[in-house]
Amino acid sequence: MSLGLKKILYSLKEGEIKNSRKPILVIPLFICAIFFSQTIFAQSNEAKKNEIYSKLNCCACQVSFDKCVCSEAKEIKAYIDPLLENGATKEDIFFRVAKKYGINTIIDSQIRHAVEKRLINEAGKRRPQIALEPTSFNFGSISKKQGKISTIFKVHNKGNASLVITNIKVSCPCVTASLKVAKNKSSYFGINGAFPNWKETIRPGAFKKLEVSLSLNHPSMGTGKQMRAIFITSNDPVYPQTTLTVEAKVEE
Repeated sequence: MSLGLKKILYSLKEGEIKNSRKPILVIPLFICAIFFSQTIFAQSNEAKKNEIYSKLNCCACQVSFDKCVCSEAKEIKAYIDPLLENGATKEDIFFRVAKKYGINTIIDSQIRHAVEKRLINEAGKRRPQIALEPTSFNFGSISKKQGKISTIFKVHNKGNASLVITNIKVSCPCVTASLKVAKNKSSYFGINGAFPNWKETIRPGAFKKLEVSLSLNHPSMGTGKQMRAIFITSNDPVYPQTTLTVEAKVEE
């Protein structure tokens, strides 16, 4: 119950005690006060929600939440809405979303910087730190006749504690990713991500190679400019989910 509503109810209660001969007047006022307070709260909450949604970005679709209806956006919205109902501040919601889903979900640079600073302070000096090299790759103009094309990314641990990769998934069935483990490759990761309980550890200062492949003949691969994303989940407390992208101009 909001503070304003509590004050109204308290005033009405006092009024009812002092004017016990006017209960008929007090009851309608009491009902109106509750209705008015709930309406104002709902309007305020909806405006707050819209503002928060407009400042969050869908990593898979690269579209703000006020326009995106994909499964990732729906999942994060379902996480945000109860926080709003329970009276969480905008700052706290941005922090919690970044901590759970990654800081790249925040569009606004000032908010992202403030949240990043807060996450770093909370994590302390000893932490794993993921870094991708490069963060994106462009295959350029390419014909569908080439079938399958691949590139290599490096997943670094620039922190001073072990980095544990717990999931790798892609945005489209036309993409697969595989992490090189010693002299072998891991299984290929698709849109469903890693198998349950899968993980791979990268020690401080080390890196592993991530091979990303595009199947140009897959039904989901169109022509023209095409961009796909790969999402890496780890125990980095500042960047729990990082994203890299591949793109190409696909021709018949």
